[in-house]
Amino acid sequence: MDNESIDFVLTWVDGSDPAWLAERSKYEQPGSGMASGGANATCRYRDFGLLRYWFRAAEQFAPWFHRLYFVTCGQKPDWLKESHPKLRLVHHTDYIPAAHLPTFHSNTIELNLHRIPELSEHFVMFNDDVFLLRPTSPDFFFRNGCPRLPCDLGIPRWFGYSNISRVVLNNSGVLRRSLDVERLIWKHIWKFVDIRSLGLARAMKNLVSFAVNRIWIPSTFGHMTMPHLKSTLEELWRVQPDILERVSRSRFRTDECINHWLACAWNMVTGKFYPIHEQSLGEFTALNEKNLARVCEMIRRQSKPVICLNDDGSTQDVEACSQEAAHAFEAILPQKSSFEK
Repeated sequence: MDNESIDFVLTWVDGSDPAWLAERSKYEQPGSGMASGGANATCRYRDFGLLRYWFRAAEQFAPWFHRLYFVTCGQKPDWLKESHPKLRLVHHTDYIPAAHLPTFHSNTIELNLHRIPELSEHFVMFNDDVFLLRPTSPDFFFRNGCPRLPCDLGIPRWFGYSNISRVVLNNSGVLRRSLDVERLIWKHIWKFVDIRSLGLARAMKNLVSFAVNRIWIPSTFGHMTMPHLKSTLEELWRVQPDILERVSRSRFRTDECINHWLACAWNMVTGKFYPIHEQSLGEFTALNEKNLARVCEMIRRQSKPVICLNDDGSTQDVEACSQEAAHAFEAILPQKSSFEK
């Protein structure tokens, strides 16, 4: 597809910023930091200090992207060149309805991205812990104009009682209230059994799962790069405005939330996707002492297309782990990007 039409969207927060912390404390309820399985814990907002390597990787490994929309609550690193022609600084106030601000809720930030002025129909959403490690083409994210999405029709694994498991179930509920899921899947079942894209084992598993269960509950789509269609988010808001409005009103994550995976599932059910096996995307891992050596080796070897260095709260020495990861990135991305002063 025309790479001129693909934008990147990067969301970022500096959770150590005193002004941001003071603003959050005005709205935070006692004990909410550990509520919903840690969904609002401090680690969800912590910055590992690796952001400059995100910009270097994007420029070196995906120089074809059209524009980069850098979404924050007004924060920006001192080294960022704001005048860069491909950069658009987007404040939450630029696109999220004023009634929902300030927000400390990632789902609110992500479910309203379609409101960003001039955002392309095709865009790739990145969280600030997701990094490209290899050269990519537009086809890595979109094929024939459709998002490339992990395709598994099996009954999803159980995550235990947590915020993420509740979100998965909530997404499924919205999907089933809005669409005839099984009938629509059957209309393009061939996508779910595409051996070339999924491999024989996954294709056969999908066929058997659907034939036997006749039901599909969308699970997670991973915490990786996520290709989206702006029109799908717009459609969700037209079809289920009350639900999305209620979620956006919440300033923090709750167990009643939905998230942007709903847009991915909507695209799959309606046939607006290209199937891939999730293992072809990259690696999701925690950046902590246990994984540190393996993570740094993966970065240096560029052994995956994408890596997510998730902060799950298990890191004991954040500064040491961050420095080691920075050294690994420096080995493959030593030159400043044009986004740096």
